[in-house]
Amino acid sequence: MSPSTPPGVTLVSSETADGVTVHDITFGSAETPGYLVGPEGGATGPAVLFFHWLEGGNPTSNRTEFLEEARTLAARGVTSFLVDGTFPWKERPSGLEHDVAAVDGDAAMLRAGLDALLSQPGVDASRVVLVGHDFGGMYSAKVYAEDPSLVALVVMAPTARWSDWFLRYWRFDVDEDAYRAAMEPLDPVTTLAQADGRPILLQFADNDQYVPQNVAAEISAAAGEAAETRTYEAGHELSEEARDERMAWVLERLGVAVPSS
Repeated sequence: MSPSTPPGVTLVSSETADGVTVHDITFGSAETPGYLVGPEGGATGPAVLFFHWLEGGNPTSNRTEFLEEARTLAARGVTSFLVDGTFPWKERPSGLEHDVAAVDGDAAMLRAGLDALLSQPGVDASRVVLVGHDFGGMYSAKVYAEDPSLVALVVMAPTARWSDWFLRYWRFDVDEDAYRAAMEPLDPVTTLAQADGRPILLQFADNDQYVPQNVAAEISAAAGEAAETRTYEAGHELSEEARDERMAWVLERLGVAVPSS
């Protein structure tokens, strides 16, 4: 697999093992780290764009979270692009104007990652799925709503509104009503409702300290009847069962044969 390097994409290194190539790259004006993962010899079909969660102190709170899933998908002919988030991973919420711009900025970064993925020769632009966890899922919902060419979306353990977490877990001086109103167009309960009936899988945990069941129910209602909700015996990180079901769901939406159990 030899990656195409459109403007703004820099190849740092590559490693191939067991028929799968992982390219360590940077992309965009901010030189965001990313991984491009696919079959050795190049992309030949569908693709997935992944955006990770935020969990302080956890070594997977970055682009590595979905790396093993991407390797598994590559063995089935699927190319993946894994991005690395900035807000609120490396910048803390601090106020209305900053935070609205920062959410828009990481959404634009995710879109740039999608463009870099689609630039790869052999990637089928008509078969691309977004997968995101926690904040990564919230960003993915926004990009999915804005791009009708994307065929499906998986959102893992999001909250309903950016303000739910920003105002609770970061302390800063702001008019909370004005803040919530400014963030509302970016909120998952807003963007998921704009998906025009395209497939959505929502994955929640029954023991999630960050996403109570009433919030999960609100998100599911906002996503509409086309969305499928699955709840697992797990915490916010979800579980192996959730991973296996997510992989099977994604492969089915991409038109790739699901391996028998």
